[in-house]
Amino acid sequence: MAPAVVVAEICLVWGGVFGPGEAVAVGLLVELLLAGIVLTEFALAGRAYKASRARGADGQEALDRALAAVLPSPVARAVGLEFGLFRALWLWIRRKPDAPAGYDVLTYGSEIKPVMWAMVFLVPLEIGAVEFLVPWSAVRVVLLVISVYGTLWVLGFVAALSVRPHVVGDGRMVLRFAHFVRIEIPLDHVESVRMSRHSGYRRAVQIHEGVLAMPIGDSTTLSVTLREPCPVVPKPGQPPQDVREVRFAVDSPREAVRVLSAHLAAE
Repeated sequence: MAPAVVVAEICLVWGGVFGPGEAVAVGLLVELLLAGIVLTEFALAGRAYKASRARGADGQEALDRALAAVLPSPVARAVGLEFGLFRALWLWIRRKPDAPAGYDVLTYGSEIKPVMWAMVFLVPLEIGAVEFLVPWSAVRVVLLVISVYGTLWVLGFVAALSVRPHVVGDGRMVLRFAHFVRIEIPLDHVESVRMSRHSGYRRAVQIHEGVLAMPIGDSTTLSVTLREPCPVVPKPGQPPQDVREVRFAVDSPREAVRVLSAHLAAE
């Protein structure tokens, strides 16, 4: 809003409504009010973040709730996704997984990471081709910025796959896909766990005929059968749907079965 305020003041001075001194005074007053609003929004977001973390939410979930406290839902979702990439990259650099203390982790994504790394390593070739083929310097600069941001986005996605694994603990199984998807299943709903490969999926999360699928690529490697229907929200803003079976992908299905079976036996 600050640029709009400056433009409005210039128009008012030009039209003779305000003198220069009055325009400066009004501008300072408006800027102070805007600064107060921004500081209040930061305080509210910080309070929501701390409250979410105190209730056991992971870092990304707490960030999403903090943004939702001060921004319209679609805007909060979009900003959260972008911030989530760079947050994951920062955690990845620090070798700090986004998993609650004491939880067992089930890694995933090894099938698609080579493709992501190939995209990263092709960027220098892309930049070189742009420099050679595009004659306009302004266009080259724009394309360079887009290429650099795209590279950071891919690196952030790879980082999110690494630092946000599936986690099991505290009576629940939390399934993730990078920082885009988070689905929680209570362990007391689980009847059995088995290795079972299914393929042909086209979306990162989908529910069909009571089966929730969270593939990597187009396949899942583990199947969890539930004792009773469990309501699940596949994406924020969508209505909950009952599921009786959960299929998802892990890097080591045998180890995942062992971990989940141990938690089920302890319930």
